[in-house]
Amino acid sequence: MNKTKKTILTVAGVVLLVAMLAAMWLIYWFNRPAANEGTKSVTVKVISERDSYNFEKQYDTDEDFLGDFLEHEGIIEFNTTDYGRFITGVMGYKANDEEQSWWNILVDGESVQTGVDEIALSDGGEYTLQLVIGYDNL
Repeated sequence: MNKTKKTILTVAGVVLLVAMLAAMWLIYWFNRPAANEGTKSVTVKVISERDSYNFEKQYDTDEDFLGDFLEHEGIIEFNTTDYGRFITGVMGYKANDEEQSWWNILVDGESVQTGVDEIALSDGGEYTLQLVIGYDNL
C-alpha cells in the first residue's frame, strides 16, 4: 500500500473516531437526568446495620443533584473518579474493602443503578444511603 493510501486511511479512521465520540457525548447530553430547579424539600436517611445506626432528617435545598447536596451538607466522604463521586463514608461511617462493604443509594425506596452525581433531586424525594456488606448483596 502506498504512502498516500495509508495517510487517507489514517485520516478517515481519526475522523470516524471523533464522530463516534461526538455521537456518544450527544446521546449522553440528551438523555442525562433533568435538574429540578428551585427549592426542594428532601428527606435523607442513613442506615448502617453494621454500626446500629439509623438517621433521618428533612432538608430544604436549592441543589439540583444528590451528589452536590450531600457534599454541601457534609454528609458524605468520597473519592473523585472519572465517573464522578464514589462514596466511601457517610456521617463518619466508612465502607471497608476487607468486609466488602459499600454504600447503596435508594431513591424513594428503590435501589438505583446510577452514580450519586446523576441523581436529580425532586421535591418530596426520599434519599437513603444504606451500608451493604458483600459485593454480591443488594
